[in-house]
Amino acid sequence: MTKRMRTLDVIARSDVTAKQKAITKKLLPPFICEEIAFDPPTNKLLEQAKSAGIIIPKNASYDDLLSLINRKNDIAPPAGIIAFAERWDIYFSQYIGNKDLYNLIFKSLSLQNKAAFFIFSVYKFLSNDKKSNLDTHPYKDIFYKFAAATTNDKRLLRSISHYKGEQLCAFGTAKNLPDNYKAGGIKTIAYKAAAAFIEEYFDDNFLPRPLKEGKKDYIATPMQNATIEKKTLVNLSISDSSATKGKNSPSVFILSKNDHYIPSRAIELKTKIIKIPELDNKATADLPVYAHENITALSTMPYTAKKHSNTQSRKLGCLTLIIVLVLFILIILFLL
Repeated sequence: MTKRMRTLDVIARSDVTAKQKAITKKLLPPFICEEIAFDPPTNKLLEQAKSAGIIIPKNASYDDLLSLINRKNDIAPPAGIIAFAERWDIYFSQYIGNKDLYNLIFKSLSLQNKAAFFIFSVYKFLSNDKKSNLDTHPYKDIFYKFAAATTNDKRLLRSISHYKGEQLCAFGTAKNLPDNYKAGGIKTIAYKAAAAFIEEYFDDNFLPRPLKEGKKDYIATPMQNATIEKKTLVNLSISDSSATKGKNSPSVFILSKNDHYIPSRAIELKTKIIKIPELDNKATADLPVYAHENITALSTMPYTAKKHSNTQSRKLGCLTLIIVLVLFILIILFLL
């Protein structure tokens, strides 16, 4: 066994980050950190920078000088977008411009993060929001709901991937864009989907809409999005002696042969469920529970069962006796 120390190159932005990464790779201290020498600028790039009137910083690398040249007609990136890029270990020159940084970020992100960053950019454009860090945005979770919904949508992901980072700074025919910027299109599948999602989840002031009562906060699966034929439900309210005591009268749910849902209230009542024979072989557990308050009854047939009183019974008996007497008299007259 040799006493040679094992070495492994870990690229990071600082010595602290490098040591943290080394620990995550199950390496043990002591750690030795060295600054990596970057590629120097070429003579051609130096001449280009001088002709553009750029002051070349001391020890500037090739990427530094290239960023300074590209940034001449650009603006500095906001602190939020810089912090976001550093959070995702995206490496860039300290002299990078806004346009190049957006292009680099959008190119480097995974598909899900790219989708979240895309709708975040659409929201910023529509709402004129100045926050530029997706990770610290108060509505981050909503943006990632959209990203989760795009996981299996190849057309939507492809549409998002066709954008460049610089096109996420503005959309449509935006004015006051810096030179050489291209605004993102608003007729694409990606933009229309993002705009529709924002309209659903945010109000006119671009604040999150409160969840409606009974509305589930989730992303629908393809099965849940499938078109289901209209169902019929007849709800019969039957009054009994308990109604006179101030209690709620029980309900009877009659399900047609086309019904695939049993109301949750009907499942609680159990014995009060009247099933068409086609549903007899289906276990209740195999049928999704459908909240009663969310069901729109296509036809309702309110019915109240009435008990016959003693007076009505006596009247019926008298009528029968009269009919018998009339028949008896007619028979006697016929014989005479």
